[in-house]
Amino acid sequence: MNTAIHPLDAVIIVVYLVTLALVGIWFSRRQRTLDDFFFARHSMSWLPVGLSLMAALNSGIDYLMQPSATIRYGVVLLIGTASWLLLYPWVTRVVLPFYRRLNAYTAYEFLEARFDVRVRMFAAAIFIVWRLGWMATAIYVPCLAISAATNGAIPLTPTIVVLGALVTGYTMLGGIQAVIWNDVIQFCIMFGGLAATVWISLTHVPGGLAEIWTAAQSAGKTSLAAPIDFAAGATVLGRVAAFFRQPINATAVLVGITVGRIAGYTTDQVMVQRFQTTKSLRDSRRAFIVNAAGDALWMFGLSFVGLALLAYFLHHPLPQEYASDRILPYFMSLAFPRGAVGLVLAAILAASLSSIDSAVNSCTSVVVVDFYNRLVRDKPSAALVSEADARGQVFISRVSTVVFGIAGTILAANVARIGSLLEIANKLINAFTGPLLGIYLLAMFSRRATSGPVLAAGVIGTFTSYYVAYRTTIGFMWPSTFGLAATLAVGYALSIVLQTSASVEARRLTWREVMSS
Repeated sequence: MNTAIHPLDAVIIVVYLVTLALVGIWFSRRQRTLDDFFFARHSMSWLPVGLSLMAALNSGIDYLMQPSATIRYGVVLLIGTASWLLLYPWVTRVVLPFYRRLNAYTAYEFLEARFDVRVRMFAAAIFIVWRLGWMATAIYVPCLAISAATNGAIPLTPTIVVLGALVTGYTMLGGIQAVIWNDVIQFCIMFGGLAATVWISLTHVPGGLAEIWTAAQSAGKTSLAAPIDFAAGATVLGRVAAFFRQPINATAVLVGITVGRIAGYTTDQVMVQRFQTTKSLRDSRRAFIVNAAGDALWMFGLSFVGLALLAYFLHHPLPQEYASDRILPYFMSLAFPRGAVGLVLAAILAASLSSIDSAVNSCTSVVVVDFYNRLVRDKPSAALVSEADARGQVFISRVSTVVFGIAGTILAANVARIGSLLEIANKLINAFTGPLLGIYLLAMFSRRATSGPVLAAGVIGTFTSYYVAYRTTIGFMWPSTFGLAATLAVGYALSIVLQTSASVEARRLTWREVMSS
């Protein structure tokens, strides 16, 4: 096993990282107002935004998680790609036109206008916690890959610190334009690395595709239906409980991923902000299609790598310490030629950094617009900020970027305690998307919903997600769905019991009224 990166691999990684820094420096000269820093003056076309979204939402977490999860659970995980068919009408016909008409800097300005400042602050706080978890995991993953690929010769924690400092630096300097164009570069590197990984893993399995499929079938990894262990004589309630306790099944994958993605495209400032940088609604819709197609190809490629590794290690010993999320870096150290290791590690870095920079920039926009402007300067909307003030707030935005970068780096050094990457992704990252989606659905479609019931529903939904994720034996794909159900049920029930009704002004901000105006 190789224990050090060859100089050629090191050069590839260094050149890539320096390029990212230079892009940030280049765009730093153009960031004079909040519109520059957060929306790129609405000047971006659909292709870079679509590629950027795909890179931002598919991090290095997938690069290590998907192959190891496929080895453990099989191709049932690919059912999640069907969620794009459900998302298309929702995103292109409901969400994108709605936000384009609102023309808000953040998704949370809408909540204050629809309810009050308490709901806005609560939702913004959930988003920040959500994205900090995402950012910490995305910093941790490539550092884990580098450490595992070198058998610990490059230590984990110092690598986390260096990577966190780099991504914080270029995001602070270049704003959303640097983020988008760096994400385009990272998209190309991600798929270049994926293509190399697919080819090398395929060519190292004796018998090629036939052997890979046979090994997967023999191990029971090609079935879309996982058997459920029902106790003899179990009641209907017992069978339902057994279903939800199952770690993975087709229903859990499809529902969990669909809820998470609907929540993302409806409530996530990363998505809302990115689509707002486009020139038109048509460009936003095209960007979404690019994002969906790229994600499907990405997941199928990584799942194939998982099946290939399953077949490969039937013929080669696998040390126990590499049997989970470290299996791909270990395979790289065994089988990859010079240069390919650097390319794939750069691809993992690219996948992670594209998520980190997006999270940092979006969290910064929420802090500046939703907390600083609203609570300190008493400006309900960023549109009310003068140009002179906006220039000063670019400085505040950069300071906030540094703070988030430091916080994410500290969390990244401790994220491994939660479990495997698949569990981290669903417990730490996605658990709180459900309650946030519930708040927005009540805001957009309920004419009864008012601030009190919705705030109470959001708190109960958040507690439900936390409890399901960390205090029950329910499968880790379900926390966000339970949180969504609790939020909607409590919010609607309280509205009926308290006989609340939104004001005329608030009703004008429901989806039907906004789209008919």
